[in-house]
Amino acid sequence: MAALRVSHKSAATANLKATKETKALVVDTGTGHFKCGFAGDLWPLYVVSPAFGKPTWEAGSNQRETFIGKELQNSSRPSASINPVRHGTVVDWNSVQDILKRIFKAEMKIQPEDHAILMSVPPLCSTTDKGRYAEMLFEGLHMPAIHLAYQPRLSMYSYGKTSALVVETGHGVSYVVPIYEGYILRSITGKVDYAGSDITCYLRKLLNESGNAFSEHQLNTIQDLKEKCCYTSLDLNQDLSLPVEELQVDYKLPDGHFITVGKERFLCAEALFKPVLFGSQQQGLLQLTLTCLKKCDADITRKMLGNVLLCGGTTMMEGFAERFQKEFATMRPYDSPIVAASPQRKFAVWTGGSILASLNSFQDLWVHRYEYEEHGSTCIFKKCF
Repeated sequence: MAALRVSHKSAATANLKATKETKALVVDTGTGHFKCGFAGDLWPLYVVSPAFGKPTWEAGSNQRETFIGKELQNSSRPSASINPVRHGTVVDWNSVQDILKRIFKAEMKIQPEDHAILMSVPPLCSTTDKGRYAEMLFEGLHMPAIHLAYQPRLSMYSYGKTSALVVETGHGVSYVVPIYEGYILRSITGKVDYAGSDITCYLRKLLNESGNAFSEHQLNTIQDLKEKCCYTSLDLNQDLSLPVEELQVDYKLPDGHFITVGKERFLCAEALFKPVLFGSQQQGLLQLTLTCLKKCDADITRKMLGNVLLCGGTTMMEGFAERFQKEFATMRPYDSPIVAASPQRKFAVWTGGSILASLNSFQDLWVHRYEYEEHGSTCIFKKCF
């Protein structure tokens, strides 16, 4: 028993030394992109698609077995794209571990066992999955210390708030999360399984209905077109009545040819407010927000209405924040809701994590390896949630 105590003491000393002598890592594992960097920095160093593929090589070939992110897009070898994160939830833990290991060692040129890590998790993450995050980081990547933090709470910190209604829509999932004095009200958190990738697919459908012939393998091109040419209409009827020449813009395809895009530029974004347009029976983002507010107590509702925060890459579409504010105010005319939209909200989760992990007051909240080895994942819940 004495030997065990000495072992834990030496392990604790080694963990503390590692976390003090190196910068902590901050990782946000989204459906569309993994964002990785160091605590205290303004921006993530690496933003990588988690999609990976295993190309078919000739027998005996000494070629790479797996491509991730842009490697997959640029590969000339045919391979199916597989995403280990679906609708914000990890479905292939081994692949996530392999991708993180590749990013740390090949891209960031660091050894994961030398750095503490703050990792974001979804607001409705299950107890089982929280334990699997800990298992992956401690046992798979051999991190010396970890901290798991809810994504919307980190987004809120990026705005400098402690209470807010976080409306977050990224690549594969959207949430409306009430947070009161730092505490997430999980029982009334709203979630819908649509987001930016669904808008991209809907845009493809609209473009093909206009005479184009884009395949599913060209979704990266459609997404680029969406980001460069599309916007959210502030007055749908007015935009639909505009002369065609005022609506149309040209977009250059990867092969050098041009296509002309018209009303599809703004029609695709309507699906965020009316998801029935792409076949979903779930609530639109605004309706989901109003439903969440109705479930809050009166005092909390007042606090939420003054602190509505837009987060995630899909909210970056031109005109979205203004449309959301306009329709929200129309639905709650006597409450004067205030909708904030930071220019940096695309990376709100990562930025909040960077701020949090660099605070002196946070350093006692790291869960160290020796604590995990002694108490298992129960120590995660005491310090992180």
